[in-house]
Amino acid sequence: MSYLFILDQVSSLNIKKDTSIQLIKEFIRQKKEIYCCEINDLSIGADSKGMALCGLVNNISTQINHNEKKSILTRNFKKVFVRKDPPFNQAYLNLTFILDHIKTEGVEVINDGASLRNHNEKLSILQFKDIISPTIVSSSEEVLKTFIKKHKKVVLKPVDGMAGNGIFMVTSNDQNMNVILETMTLHNHQLIMAQKFIPDIQYGDKRIILIDGEPLPYVLARIPQNNEIRANLAKGGKGVIRKLSEDDIAIVATIKPYLRKNNFRFVGIDVIGKYLTEINVTSPTGLVEIQAQAKINFSKTIIDALS
Repeated sequence: MSYLFILDQVSSLNIKKDTSIQLIKEFIRQKKEIYCCEINDLSIGADSKGMALCGLVNNISTQINHNEKKSILTRNFKKVFVRKDPPFNQAYLNLTFILDHIKTEGVEVINDGASLRNHNEKLSILQFKDIISPTIVSSSEEVLKTFIKKHKKVVLKPVDGMAGNGIFMVTSNDQNMNVILETMTLHNHQLIMAQKFIPDIQYGDKRIILIDGEPLPYVLARIPQNNEIRANLAKGGKGVIRKLSEDDIAIVATIKPYLRKNNFRFVGIDVIGKYLTEINVTSPTGLVEIQAQAKINFSKTIIDALS
């Protein structure tokens, strides 16, 4: 049986850093057939059969090299892996409806289309109020100002962003507070998230990869550099692996039932200190750095569990 990866544009993937690339390499090493496509390559035909315009991956050198794309019935794949980065826009929403259809054909989708649709990677943490920093979600500049004045130092995030994009730290006496809130909320018309600043960011924003609710034994602590508040590797953060702490293990235990209930088989959660900050389910990353520093083939662990 063959497997399908739904990816961002192949030429945009970082061969040395991308988790999807690492997983595909392991599939190739195990001599399993891997096809790849982009979200616009999926369709449903007049006979209500799912179709994917995809290419068979031959090898990976400076990029993914695949045969000329051809149309294949999605029911012919054993499993479909969704590895498309946010933003979760209309195109991504439409993708989840096609994934629902593929699932009805008896093909497992990782992660499940309906679950992707119903899960916001930022807002999902709100149901775990005992393990998150004080947090609100609002489009009201006045509500946000009140929160900032109460907590003195606050991080503001778009609810649909990734990789540290569009994040601001503000203080209660910040002279730029008004313009930041006006810009982020589009003058009271766009929801954003506000979280009390967590000082433990200095020790790293930890990425924990979970497979079927079980964590890899190492976390990737992404440590901010050069007075940055953002720890994302894409923003210059330094990645260092560590063993899971007791707090990490407790957080995993708290969210595991939710992940299993919603069939989230491949997840990357973010933890700062003892607080959960995000539950990433669209295209979790961090595997390359964890694997390289631990000198353990966790790609095999993941593929063996999911394939």
